Amino acid sequence: MSKKFFDISTSTQNFSTTLLRDDLIPALTGMDGNILYWAGKKLARDFVLNKDEELSVFFDKAGWGELKRVKSQKNTQTFELSGLVIQTRLQLSNNANFLLEAGFLAETIQNQLGNLTEAIVTSTKKDTVTILVKIDWDSRGQHEELEQDNIINLLENEDQ
Repeated sequence: MSKKFFDISTSTQNFSTTLLRDDLIPALTGMDGNILYWAGKKLARDFVLNKDEELSVFFDKAGWGELKRVKSQKNTQTFELSGLVIQTRLQLSNNANFLLEAGFLAETIQNQLGNLTEAIVTSTKKDTVTILVKIDWDSRGQHEELEQDNIINLLENEDQ
């Protein structure tokens, strides 16, 4: 895998991301990668997004791909993650996981709504990952207080 991994990831300028996400971290944590989901939730507490529109900006700046909400229902929100980094990661490994992104989405939406949420990756296709966020409306008020210093306003920064 090393030669193929190197050739593909360096040709698309994603070598550092793919090296960490799809080679080193799975080797350290095991193949299921569940720790990445919790890492994503922690990142969402460290980089708090108050506005829904900031999600796609954050994903882009983090190098996680292009995020779009494709469906919004009362109890669920469906997102698609695409772009060159997604295409590269899926090309490198059929086992590439997107739990970091799912955890970040779940925690961010939980922070915004004040209700418990969970996210699952429902499909991975050639160049698109679909993430479903489930919202528990009966859990209102069961969330942690967020550090005010951790709130970032990405939309304000885009105007400058």
